[in-house]
Amino acid sequence: MSTSHWTLALLVMCLIQGCSSVDQWGVSVPGSLSALEGSSVIFNCSFWYPEGLQSVHKITAIWLKDPCRVHSEELYNSNNPNRNPGIEWIGNLGQKNCSLRINAVQKKHNHRFCFRFIIVDKDKWTGMPRLQLIVYARPRTPVISPSELVEGVKTNLKCSSSNIDEKTKTSLKWYGLPDQSAEQCSDDPTVLSSCLRFIPSYQDHNKIIKCSVTYSVFAYSDKASITLNVSYAPKNVTIRVDKGSELTIREGDKLSLMCTSNSNPEAMYSWHKREEESGETRLINGSKGTLSFQSITSSDSGFYSCTATNHVGSNKSNTLEIRVQYAPKNVTIRVDKGSELTIREGDKLSLMCTSNSNPEAMYSWHKREEESGEARLINGSKGTLSFQNITSSDSGFYSCTAANHFGSNKSNTLEIRVQYAPKNVTIQVVHGSHLEIKEGDMLSLMCTSNSNPEATYTLYKREESNDQTRALSNMKGTLTFQHISRSDSGFYSCTATNYIGNVTSNDLEIYVQSSPAILNILIARSLVGIGLLLATVLWIRRKDLFKGKKSENNSQHEMLDLQQERQVAQSVDSAVDDYVDQNKQSSAETSFI
Repeated sequence: MSTSHWTLALLVMCLIQGCSSVDQWGVSVPGSLSALEGSSVIFNCSFWYPEGLQSVHKITAIWLKDPCRVHSEELYNSNNPNRNPGIEWIGNLGQKNCSLRINAVQKKHNHRFCFRFIIVDKDKWTGMPRLQLIVYARPRTPVISPSELVEGVKTNLKCSSSNIDEKTKTSLKWYGLPDQSAEQCSDDPTVLSSCLRFIPSYQDHNKIIKCSVTYSVFAYSDKASITLNVSYAPKNVTIRVDKGSELTIREGDKLSLMCTSNSNPEAMYSWHKREEESGETRLINGSKGTLSFQSITSSDSGFYSCTATNHVGSNKSNTLEIRVQYAPKNVTIRVDKGSELTIREGDKLSLMCTSNSNPEAMYSWHKREEESGEARLINGSKGTLSFQNITSSDSGFYSCTAANHFGSNKSNTLEIRVQYAPKNVTIQVVHGSHLEIKEGDMLSLMCTSNSNPEATYTLYKREESNDQTRALSNMKGTLTFQHISRSDSGFYSCTATNYIGNVTSNDLEIYVQSSPAILNILIARSLVGIGLLLATVLWIRRKDLFKGKKSENNSQHEMLDLQQERQVAQSVDSAVDDYVDQNKQSSAETSFI
């Protein structure tokens, strides 16, 4: 190759590598470099000098800031290598390598630089082709706000990154919320913001949301993430039972009900009980969602619910029915005619045995007889004892017993007294014997009957001679003769009466026999009286004859005889009447009771 050709080749090389001279002095550096703030950047550099200076002993390497003059600011000086921390010499002067590294490039390094080397005691050279370092700002790690949200309340999630270099194309991207549209929401060119319209639900609570910032110039990306804190009202409010869902609870058992829910923030709990009978609901106490029964009773049966509440809202559980099983209580007989039993024979009557029990009780009935005091089992269907046509024999003392497999209990006794018209009305002799009654005897007749209410009595006598009946008394049914006479003979009966009706007894015949001793005495006395009467009559007639009186005529004598005979007859009749009167006086002490 000719000399002209070598000269041309050297010129081309110098143009490409940045040679400053064609006389074998020169520096080769890139025309420009780009670096991201905070990253590491290397200035690749080589230099050369004439071959006649190969035996040099010392070279000083200097990197200068533009305008690269003697007094320009030095980036690096091999005589003082630690002057600027973070600047690291990686070249080798013996190999004519002048490379330099900036470990954490800053915006202040955004400048033009040149390399200068000095061959001690010889010569020096500054590579005027300058290296342009372009430092791009590093975007700040994105910030997402807000993280605290309320369910159903529309909000904007905002992702922001500052320190944005206008010369680069920077973008933000969301992760974790699919199918959402975001838009730029900042006018500051140094701040990049993306806003995401968002209506949170409770399902978004604790969801991790990410946002990344990306540079188009560099393969650079930075991400931020947050965990969403979504406040929401209690959901899925549920009552759990420590005995399981099948509640078989006996009186005296322990029981705990626990109210749970899904909520943010944590809910407070309240308990309500709806009474089974009245349907009324009342607030009851519970601690931290737990309602405890140390010894449950039948009165705790009912319908329970709990309400969970926080500042966002409240929600209520389904109702849980608790039925405490227990032996029968409050066993009572109810009567369809009321508690005041006015029952007539022939009425309908139903007795209903009721109780509080769980499970439902079976019922049995007992009757204690009023007279004997004995109790016997009687039939009843499902706690009801019915009388379609009640009779007096159904009177007595009734009780019922309720029983289930936990125990039994008995009602109080209910007395039933059936009211009825008198029955079995009878008149009988209670003192003496009606088979042989003599004048002067004491005799008592008594009328008896079965009745409810108690009867009053009327006694009657029917005369045998004329068959006429007359009432004798309306008292307690007893008729007493202290000294009975023949005139008391006849047919006696009595009628028993209450407000329901009356019944008359059969007749009882009373026949009074004469007493022989009394009859003889009366006859004797009567004969004596008759004799005296006749003697008196004869004496009077004799007296008239002695006085010489004569009869006016036979007819007058006949009239006198007739009158005398009548007087005698009247005397006889009077004697008989005296006998009767005496007989009556003998029985004058007869009385009615």
